[in-house]
Amino acid sequence: MQKLALPLLIASLALAACGQSNNSANQPKTTAQAPAPTAVTGSVSLKVPAPVGAGTELKLALADVSVKPEAIIAQSTTNPGQLPAQFSLSFEPGKIDPNHLYVLNVTVKDGERNYVAPRQYPVLTKGSAAKVDVVLTPEPTPSEKVETEYAGLQRAVGGMKRAEGASEDEASTTAWDGFFDKNGLRYIREIIDFGDKGRNNYFYAYRDGKPFAVFFERVPAMAERPNAVTRAGWDEAGTLVLKTKKDGGTVSVLADAEAKTLYDRAVAKYDVISKKTPK
Repeated sequence: MQKLALPLLIASLALAACGQSNNSANQPKTTAQAPAPTAVTGSVSLKVPAPVGAGTELKLALADVSVKPEAIIAQSTTNPGQLPAQFSLSFEPGKIDPNHLYVLNVTVKDGERNYVAPRQYPVLTKGSAAKVDVVLTPEPTPSEKVETEYAGLQRAVGGMKRAEGASEDEASTTAWDGFFDKNGLRYIREIIDFGDKGRNNYFYAYRDGKPFAVFFERVPAMAERPNAVTRAGWDEAGTLVLKTKKDGGTVSVLADAEAKTLYDRAVAKYDVISKKTPK
């Protein structure tokens, strides 16, 4: 009887141990949850590296784009120094809805040059991280937009109707031609020849009946290339955005008064030549 009791005791202890092991295995495991982020961090760089000025501004905005209009959760404006640069934009975690979509809007302003992101950068929710590396590309400056528009108009004059004329006085001979499309007069070339004193070339470009660019060249006698070039251009709001003056090897900013003189001259030429529509 005693010999039988000992094996039974050992067996019961083994079963109890197995039961405890199974209970431990069935208990749910608990892991520490990562704290919610309190800032969007990362880097900003230019796709084509370029130096930026001392007054450059880096603007960051965390936006909820699931609502219309989009809601700004946090924003900042700082001086990045040079690019690439690191950034950190703090926000209140309680303002983040995990079911919404958030993006980080990033712009860099260096004088009249703006750098923007060609795509959106989602952050924080829907599988997106709180850290992002942003790459920016340059936008055309207002003056570059005018120059591009002017160059396009120059290329198009070959397909336009043309009117021409000439006049002279004791000091000079003037020849001009005007180019018309379905919208009317778009471009005028004017050459004033002063003989042994050289000549002046004017080029006038029009948008919706108003000057948007005037280029002036001073050419010495017997020369083919100008030694002085003045360029003035206006955006669609009429703001002077292109204002350069090159005289020999010196480049300077065109004064507003000089630009207005060119603008008024372009208006006067338009008033006369626009009435000479070619058949």
